[in-house]
Formats: sequence, C-alpha cells, structure tokens
Amino acid sequence: MQRVRSLLIKELTQIRRDPRLFALLVAAPALQILILGYAATTDVRDVAVAVRDEDRTAYSRDYARTLGASSWLRVSPHTGGERADGRLLVSGRAGLVLVIPAGFGADLAAGRPATVQALVDGSDSLSAVQGLAYLQGASRLFSERQVRVVLDRRPGGTAGLPSIAIATRTWFNPMQASRLYIVSGLFGVLLLVTTMVVAAMAFVKEREEGTMEQMLVTPLRRGELVAGKLLPFVVIGFLEVTVVLPVMLLVFHLPLRGSVALLYAFSGLFLLTTLGLGLLVSSLVKTQQQAMLVTVFFLMMPFVMLSGFIFPVENMPSPIRVVAEAIPLRHYLIAVRGIFLKGAGLAELWDEGLALLGTGVLILTSAVLSFHKRLD
Repeated sequence: MQRVRSLLIKELTQIRRDPRLFALLVAAPALQILILGYAATTDVRDVAVAVRDEDRTAYSRDYARTLGASSWLRVSPHTGGERADGRLLVSGRAGLVLVIPAGFGADLAAGRPATVQALVDGSDSLSAVQGLAYLQGASRLFSERQVRVVLDRRPGGTAGLPSIAIATRTWFNPMQASRLYIVSGLFGVLLLVTTMVVAAMAFVKEREEGTMEQMLVTPLRRGELVAGKLLPFVVIGFLEVTVVLPVMLLVFHLPLRGSVALLYAFSGLFLLTTLGLGLLVSSLVKTQQQAMLVTVFFLMMPFVMLSGFIFPVENMPSPIRVVAEAIPLRHYLIAVRGIFLKGAGLAELWDEGLALLGTGVLILTSAVLSFHKRLD
C-alpha cells in the first residue's frame, strides 16, 4: 500500500503540474453536461409543414390556422404548385407538405368526409413519424370542432357529420426504416473520427519522439511542411470513403440516388475541416494524451451530439442551434443523407457546400498560422 500511495501522489502531482491537462479533466465534463443536457433530446417539435391550399375557402383557411396554432407544427403557405412539392422535401425546407384539394370546404359543408394529402420526408424517420402524428392530432381537433358546429345546428342528428381523412405518402424512405438514417449518418461520423484523430496525433507524436527537430531544420516552408504531413491523411480519407461505400450499398442496402462524384466532392470539403482541426489541436497541445482528450471531449462528442446525427437540431434551444450551424459535420450529414436518400444535387446542396468550404478554409488557415517551426 505504501508503494501504491507513493505512485498515487506522483500521478496527482503530475496532473497538478500540468494546468492544461487539469483544466481538461475538470472543465470538460461540466461543459459537456451543460450543453448536451439541453441538446440531447429525442422529442420532435417545430416540424416544418408547407400547406398548398387548392381549395381557398373559409374552411381550408380555418384548417390551416388550426394546424398553425399547434406548438408542434410550424406552418407556412406553399404556392409553388405540385412540381415544387418534391423540391421542398429534397431541400429540407419542409418535413411535411400538406395538400388541401379543391372541394375540401364543400365536402365539409355538406357533411361529407374530406380528404387531404400529406407528403412526408421519410429520410428522417423519427421526425416523419412524429410530425405525421402531430398533423393527425391537429386534424382531429379541427374535425371535432366542425362536428360540434353541426350538432349545435341540428341537435340529436348524427348522420352526415364532417370529418377529415389524411392520405399519407412517404417519400425517400417508404418503410420509414431508421437503419437508412443511422447508417448514412455513421458515414460522416467515421470519417470525422479517423481523420481528425490521426491528424491531431501525428505532429504531437513527432514532438514526443524527438523527430520534430529533424523536420524543423529542413528548408521546407511552414505551408510545405503542413501539406506534406496532411496530404497522406487526405488519401486515407478518400480511401476510407471508397471502402465504406460498397458496404453501405451491398450490406445495408442503402439507396444511392445521387451522384457519386458529388459525394466525393463533399467528402473532400469535409476533410478540409477535420484535418484542419487535427492540425490546430496538435499545435495547441504538448502530449498525445492531451491531444486525445481535446479531440474526444471538446470536438468529437459535441460534433456528434449537435450535428443532428442522433438528436434533431430543430428541437434544441436557439443558442445551441446557432452553435450547431457552425459544426461542419452537420452540413456534411445533410449533404450525405440528401445524396443517398433523396437524390439531391448541387442545386439543393450548394448552401451546405458553401458552408463546408468556408469553415474548412477558415479552420485550415488558422491551423497553418498557429503552427510554427519551433519546438516551444
């Protein structure tokens, strides 16, 4: 026990003498629980519903207002016509498209059942199921109110009471299989973990093993040195995409409805951010242990939790949603799921590509500027 006690004192003394490591061990858990406690929720609220009203009567307007009164649905008018329904779902601007056909008000006024059509984005199976349930609940409330109006006019009569039936069509994932949503998200998470960790460890390992001096005395400029160290990891990243892609298609039977070239292009933009973050971490820490702690606690966990991989970003508090928009993995997952499940092209994903390009250039530039050709 005396030997164990001496070793314990020695380890605690080392931690106390390393302020960076001590701060990581103490601050990281508190910061994680503070942010993720608000963000990690599977509740689905604020579902975007685009209403295409082809009836344009007092009944249809009252129905749309009833849906908008729900705290779970965010209703907006949609006047683009039938051809724009698919574009709204592919672009992600709407999770549900509700079509109120002509004759809706006439059917209700005559006491006949009225039918509306709900087009559901099945690429996000959780939001699709919950959003449809909220829509059906709000429609039921509207129907009950119309029934009460009819019964007040003719007490005792139960024949010919108005009601609303919802004809549902699920796009992109008709069976609403969560496997498609999860596996397509894992594609981005695995690429993040492997490339960022190895990039963060590369420079630190050179410094710990004493081989960094040999590179620093070479005539290579700072940019050339960084490029020579990071380009192999770019090759590894694209190789990983090439290896994982057949597994997703042949084993998990994911549909690849979009362009393979576009998928590789977005992967290249994403690698700018992951390798830049790895280089930035390696320039701020001194040991591999510190590099691992920083990448896991301050980068990987927040990225995964706040990117929409598991928990819908739309359900998070507004300040956390702002943080989530700055996370490159979020934009990459939107692009990957759009290419795989929706067949989205550059016309629908250009804003995600622009976000990845901007953050990638900013992070990589900051990392290169923070890297100096000296040991201290």
